[in-house]
Amino acid sequence: MDAMKKIIVCVKSRASQHQPSCAARGSEAIADQLEQLIINSKLAIQIERFKCLGCCEQGPNMRLAPFGKFYHQMTQDDLPSLMLELAALSK
Repeated sequence: MDAMKKIIVCVKSRASQHQPSCAARGSEAIADQLEQLIINSKLAIQIERFKCLGCCEQGPNMRLAPFGKFYHQMTQDDLPSLMLELAALSK
C-alpha cells in the first residue's frame, strides 16, 4: 500500500516584522483554504503545517512530501492550479 501523499505548508512566524516569514504573508489562510479544498475534493492528501522550510525570502512556501517539488510565493489565487496537480498525484 502506498503511503498517503502530503503537502507541507510553512506557517513560520517571526517576532520581527522586518524579517520575512510565510505566516506574515498569509500562509495560515492559504493552508486553511487548501485544507478545505482537499477535503471537498476527497483527495488522499494530507496537509502538514510546518514551522520552516528554509526559504523565508520566497514565501509563502509549500513542498510535496516526501522529497517533492517546492512551491514558492504561493497565494490563494494559486490554489486552483495546485489542486489540479494534487489531483493528478492522488490517482
